[in-house]
Amino acid sequence: MAKRPVPFPRSYVNTAVRDALAAFEAEPSVAGIQKVLSLATTGGLVVDVTGSTPESGPRVRTLTSTDGQLVLPLFTSLSELGLAVPEAERADVQGTILAGRDALAIVQSADIVAVQFDPGSRQVIVKRALVDEALGN
Repeated sequence: MAKRPVPFPRSYVNTAVRDALAAFEAEPSVAGIQKVLSLATTGGLVVDVTGSTPESGPRVRTLTSTDGQLVLPLFTSLSELGLAVPEAERADVQGTILAGRDALAIVQSADIVAVQFDPGSRQVIVKRALVDEALGN
């Protein structure tokens, strides 16, 4: 039986989204964040599944906002995921690379109010309504 090809190598970096995030940070605008989201639907994004086991299956970790609401962290690479945790914990971090559209769609499966891109190095938080719009909902 032939092995299935790996859709995204572990070295994958979504440079298009990373560059669009940098441009948005330099000059914030609705058009800028819409560009980030548009690009995010076409490449891959990393989801934090730290703590998942074969018994539990994949479990996506979320962040909690200051008012107790859920935020979905998404990353442009596994390296960015590592930056989001203390250095001593990086060896235990688990991430999986999903098609960007699938990663963004996780917001629809829970009471998630926003997405944060590359939280270890950026402060770009996008309201769920804009994510839903990018997904065509």
